[in-house]
Amino acid sequence: MKHRLAAFILILVLALFITACSTSADLIDSPYSVGDIIYLGELQWRVLDVQDGKVLVISEMVLLRRMWHYEQRNLTWGMSEIRQYLNGPFFDETFSDEEKARIIKTNLVNTANPWYGSAGPGEDTIDRVFLLNLDEVIEYFGDSGQIRASPRVDIVLTDEYNSERAARDIETGLASWWWLRTPGYHVNPLLHASAVAVNGAGEIIIYGIYVISEGGVRPALWLEVS
Repeated sequence: MKHRLAAFILILVLALFITACSTSADLIDSPYSVGDIIYLGELQWRVLDVQDGKVLVISEMVLLRRMWHYEQRNLTWGMSEIRQYLNGPFFDETFSDEEKARIIKTNLVNTANPWYGSAGPGEDTIDRVFLLNLDEVIEYFGDSGQIRASPRVDIVLTDEYNSERAARDIETGLASWWWLRTPGYHVNPLLHASAVAVNGAGEIIIYGIYVISEGGVRPALWLEVS
């Protein structure tokens, strides 16, 4: 009888231990993997990173066309009109209340252009919705090592990861260029402000495109998933 009781207690302890381990794993593991497509605001978003109950996603397609800023002047992401739009009207009108509650306020490090050093790094910002910067595009879409060859005078970075960075317009289905939040090269900061972008072929325009141009927008955000 004693042996049976001891065996029963041992089985019970093992069962509780396994349950606890499973519960702990569920809290850490994400239901998503890098490369998965999820839906938010009835739109497709690609998972770029998975970290402890949250995922970084970017819109699978170029969702809209918009100027980076409404005037040509020296500025960084923190002062840009596109940042105000993404965290204002876009956030308010695109997502449901439940989705909004899961979108995380993220501290963004805003670095200078690594090839040209223009516009300075800019202050860090806290945003729910944002554009990727150059470093993040290199990290999540593929690194050929070219970005570390700074300083360079090249205007375009083209490599074997072009196809990974290329995107299509949600309305036309055609290849479209899209903005990043990294400043471009400013020949005259008062007149020639620009921001880095990815062209329709997936090449990175390190030199930048004038901020008053109507470029494609692929928003990114961190989302709670557990």
